[in-house]
Amino acid sequence: MQAERNMPERREIRKNARQSLKKHYWFFVAVCLLAAIMGTEYANTLQLFRLQKKVQEYQSEKGTAPGVSKRSGELSVFNDLINGNLDGAIDSLQHRIDVYQGKDTYIGDLEMGHSNGILASVVNTIASGALLMTILTTIDTILGAHTVGGTLLALLGLAFMVLFWLFVANVYRAIYARIFLEGRIYEKVPFSRFSYLLRMKKHVKASLSMAVYMLLQYLWMFTIVLYPVKRYAYLLAPYLVAENPDLSPMEAIRLSSRMMKGHKWEAFKLEFSLFPWKLLTIATGGLAGMFFYHPYKESVMAEYHANIRELARAERLEGTGRLKDRYLYEYPTAKVLAQAYEDAVKVAAIPQKEIEPRKGFWGFLEKYTGIVPDYDEKEKECREQLMLELQKEEYRDTLEKKTYPTRLYPLPAKEKRKKTGDAGYLRHYTIPSVILLFFLLCLFGWLWEVALHLIQTGEFVNRGTLYGPWLPIYGGGCAAILAVLYKLRKKPLVEFVMIIVVCGIIEYFSSWFLEATHDGQRWWGYDGYYLNLNGRICAEGLLVFGIGGAAFIYVLAPWVDNMIVRIRSGILWTVCIVLLAVFLADVIYSGFYPHTGKGITSSAPVKGGQIRCRKAPGGRIL
Repeated sequence: MQAERNMPERREIRKNARQSLKKHYWFFVAVCLLAAIMGTEYANTLQLFRLQKKVQEYQSEKGTAPGVSKRSGELSVFNDLINGNLDGAIDSLQHRIDVYQGKDTYIGDLEMGHSNGILASVVNTIASGALLMTILTTIDTILGAHTVGGTLLALLGLAFMVLFWLFVANVYRAIYARIFLEGRIYEKVPFSRFSYLLRMKKHVKASLSMAVYMLLQYLWMFTIVLYPVKRYAYLLAPYLVAENPDLSPMEAIRLSSRMMKGHKWEAFKLEFSLFPWKLLTIATGGLAGMFFYHPYKESVMAEYHANIRELARAERLEGTGRLKDRYLYEYPTAKVLAQAYEDAVKVAAIPQKEIEPRKGFWGFLEKYTGIVPDYDEKEKECREQLMLELQKEEYRDTLEKKTYPTRLYPLPAKEKRKKTGDAGYLRHYTIPSVILLFFLLCLFGWLWEVALHLIQTGEFVNRGTLYGPWLPIYGGGCAAILAVLYKLRKKPLVEFVMIIVVCGIIEYFSSWFLEATHDGQRWWGYDGYYLNLNGRICAEGLLVFGIGGAAFIYVLAPWVDNMIVRIRSGILWTVCIVLLAVFLADVIYSGFYPHTGKGITSSAPVKGGQIRCRKAPGGRIL
């Protein structure tokens, strides 16, 4: 009871959370959107973009859906309200709620197959349920397979999805918990926080901890009655792993249970106080959740964890001695910073060298696209100066208490000595790097779509417009934003918006060009999706491109480039020339003999010259 009296009022917690959200609004929105896209959390955030599609499917099966205009085929809740048709508006709103809650068990592109009963309802509301649905679908595929090859392919597809969930989507819970915790105190949260577990070499351990956290929640779910109790008992586990990823899985679970003892009802009341925002999220089809409720809720829970942690440490609760990240919750003193960063003054005194820019065509390309011919001596000098500039900025922000002081992290870790090639996301990229990044993203896109199609249909299909294992739209889009948006990298929000614009133009033009040059054949379509343009692009797809493109620019591309520049130039150019030759041959051959067929392009023409398409993984229609 003493602990409860010392807890700040819910109003104060929400006030502090709003201040944190105000400081980092767009960054926090992006963090939650990324969680929704990966299926880590808030899977229904994107339901708004799928709503129109679901309504059309409902119409095709059962006639006009409640609250749907027969004339337009669109939800008419606002028209009904304006025209005084209250019953129609209520029916339309109820349909939105049903879709948002997933009562038809529609999760991404996967169906559980049961929509009634308490168990199905609970399954549909625990995070996204995507992994469980994937496993169930794959088991069904394996049981229905008639060949050993089909079974092996299904297992490989499942392995790919499980590994992605375990080491990316699942561990992201701890990563965004860390981001929101740092955002409480500090003015800036650098992009490098997305990879802090990798740099600390604790990514695998944190992944296992979060996997156990999710597994226990699923197991307790089957008890129905005890699930809410255990949900609040384990509430702090992601934040504990975010602070100390060296905790074992059960250490994090047990410590969270001890810290939440006597606070579960309190946590429920805090979450319930946010219920009006959840209702608004439902009423707007997820829009209010995307732009306010979800980042606000995470800010509230980070603030709540900080207060519970302070109480637990004051009471010397067993296990809290492992929570030593003091400067995640308070500013370090100037003296402590000066001792930890005593070399910062020396670094600040190093003068910047003036490097003469390249001339002619390569000078133009370097200035406006950030692309240089090779990793030569001039480029090495440029990267050395860029690293020095970034290091000065990092030290300045740390000493001014704007960012978390990474040297004061409690786990023993040596600060990695940066090599010349390890420049940040503002770097130039060489021609070989751009070529290899193009092919790597083409291959990733191919593997991703093949695996998703395999999981959902049990069929191996060589996806894409070409015969080789590559999807050019992935690599081409990434190469384009790398070069075209070079000047905007210092402005992440503007970069994000322009990534959406550039990718939208590329996808729209690619769709039009392929259809125009292949007698109306279509490789994808978004007909029926919310905010689609002629079925060639849609809002949901562009949003995914925006988040994925930003992750590519600020995290993936620099990381891959660090490895590429360490390869001998002669070997790099040889590999690039061979890949380009094979790719060009595939493009020419596919021009004469288009890559079409079941699961690749539309299956057959229908009345009016329209295309009958099949639904593809990730929302695209084939």
